[in-house]
Formats: sequence, C-alpha cells, structure tokens
Amino acid sequence: MILSSLQSPQNQRKCALMSVGTLLVFGLVFYTQKFYLAAATENALPHRVYNEGMQPDNVPKDFPGLIAQLWKPTLHPMNDTHFVTDEGYRYDIADGVHRWSALGKKLLILDVDTRMEEKDGDLMNTHPMNYKNMTGRTGGWFNHQLYAMIHGYDYRLVRAPNYEGRHGTWVKVPMIKEALKTHDFVVFLDADAVFMYPHMPFEWLMSMWNVTTETLVAMAEDPNAGRNRDHNGWVMWNTGFIIAQQSNRTQELFDIWDKCPTGERYKECGHWDKDWAHEQAAFSNHVRYDYNATDELRVISCMDGNGAPYIGDKKCGGVFIRHHWFHKHLTVRNLKEAVLDLFMRRMHSNFHAEKDEYFLDAHQESYPLEDLQI
Repeated sequence: MILSSLQSPQNQRKCALMSVGTLLVFGLVFYTQKFYLAAATENALPHRVYNEGMQPDNVPKDFPGLIAQLWKPTLHPMNDTHFVTDEGYRYDIADGVHRWSALGKKLLILDVDTRMEEKDGDLMNTHPMNYKNMTGRTGGWFNHQLYAMIHGYDYRLVRAPNYEGRHGTWVKVPMIKEALKTHDFVVFLDADAVFMYPHMPFEWLMSMWNVTTETLVAMAEDPNAGRNRDHNGWVMWNTGFIIAQQSNRTQELFDIWDKCPTGERYKECGHWDKDWAHEQAAFSNHVRYDYNATDELRVISCMDGNGAPYIGDKKCGGVFIRHHWFHKHLTVRNLKEAVLDLFMRRMHSNFHAEKDEYFLDAHQESYPLEDLQI
C-alpha cells in the first residue's frame, strides 16, 4: 500500500520537484558561502567551503538516478513519430522502419583519448571545478556523460595507450571494437562533438535514421568539399560520431579497419597511418567499399550529425550532434545551456504546479491595505 502510494504520479512529481529544490538550495548555499567567505578573508581560503561540501563521500550515491529523475518529465516520447527542433525543423520517423525500444545499459556512450591532462579546468584535476575555466574537452565529456545518465545508458571514458606509428585518432577504432564485446551498441563521439537535445532518446534517433538490426555502423557525412572526398569523389564519413552495433560481421569490419594501414588488404592504405584524415580516410577510401553493396552501413546527413550552424556549409548544421571542429570551447556553452534550460523548465513547471502556494493575486485590493494575508 505504501509502495503504490509512493509510485503514484502525484508523488513522483513531488519527489522530482523536491529533487530540483534540493539541488538549487545546495547550489545557492555553496555559492553564497563561498562568496561571503572570500569577501571576508580576502581570498585567503578561496576554496575551503567548496572543498568541504563537495567531498566524494558527500555526493549522492545515486547521482545518475537523480539526474534521470530531473529530466524525466521532459523526455521526448519514444512512440512519437515526429519532432520539431528549436530552429523549427520538423523530423519524422518514416512508416515501416525498425522502431527501437529502450536499450538501457546495452548501449554504451564511449569517450576515448590518449590525453588526460590535470591542468586547471581539466576533468582529471581533483580540485573543485569552476565552469568559467572548464576546458572544451571536459565540456564535451560532461555532455556525453550527462546524456548517458539522463537515459540510463552505460558510459565510459577510456584513456587509451598511444598507438605507435599512428596518429592519435586511430585509437578509437580498436577501442570501439573491444567495447562491442560487452555492449550491443557503442556510440562514440569526439570530445568536440555534443548531443544538442539531452531529452531526445538515442533509440528515437536510430529509428529516424533507419538504423536496423542489420546495420553494422552508421556515421554522418562530412561537408561536401574537395578535401572531404575520397579518391572516387564520394564524400567522406566523419568518424567523430560513430554508431556501432555488435555482431561477428561488425567485429570483422573493425578488425579490417584497424589493420588497414598495414597494407595487407589495401595496398594504398599505408599512408593513412599519419596523413590526414587518418582512420577517417582509411574507412572512406577503402573499408566502406567492401560493405557498400549491402544494407550494413548507414549514412547520416551532415545536417543531422555533423558540423554547426556557424560553418560555411549550411547543409551541415549539427542539429542533433554538433561538431565544433574549429571552436572546441563551445562544448562548454552547450553544456551550460542544456543544464540551465532544464532547471528553468522545471522551475517554471514547479511554480505553476504550486501556484496557489506561491502566488497571491491582490491587484483588486485597494489601499490602504487591511488584513491582507500574505
């Protein structure tokens, strides 16, 4: 009886609103304490209160669950067939395509990098982080982890060993291959690529992009420019955003891709070990041709999964996955906007849900006021 009461929609809503209130209260407390302490001590102990309040053992044990609960009322319904973006673009899921159900921990959001710096603003720096000096790489990783928490996906940040004799971006290929041994899907993003709609389930996007049970990998196109085309003039696919689905055939593809620069299978692939665009050029110039005759590869438009509105090619707007190739610091702004947007929506909803308690309409009263209970 108690359990059913707790699970009622009304109580779930109240719990979610209480969560928002708790986070806001603690945030304000930490902020004001830090502000007044710094003023009183002239910056003698600039981080003391902040440090004491944010020790690891004081972080909620189910922080991912708390994040998921905060975003839950805003999630785009999985069964909806259309979505309208902030820019007014309408997207529809076509009739007859495969509709994915919730994948949970079967889907891994994967970050891979050989660089794990510990400077001010870096994720691995153990000092309290100030968003004002957060690095672009950290902003991207936080965006990915936040997205995984919201939807209950698995998340992993892997520090990869340097790949001897190859450019650093090659490490993503063997790491995705390994991750597929423990997950049905791996979604890899470069640190300068971000999810633009945190409330949009990835399963919905896969259905819209017609990723099926037969799909091995899906990637977004690069802008249609000369240096972005392969030796046959076909636009390259950008490896800064990769969807990979586990199968024996997928393992084979990644093995072939990883071995491409050895020249064993593709004699002309050797120079892509270090020449731009590295693993991306190896895939586009060689690997994809061995799979192109089937439905195993899925291309995503540059508008949906690459680029940004500020680049020259207006067909690459980064609507769902935005890739900040030349302005990597913008990942931090995208992260702040996503969090602020959620809190403002929840604050607004909370106000109207509890309007009778928070709001008093006294405009019809006359002065001098008498016995007005506020």
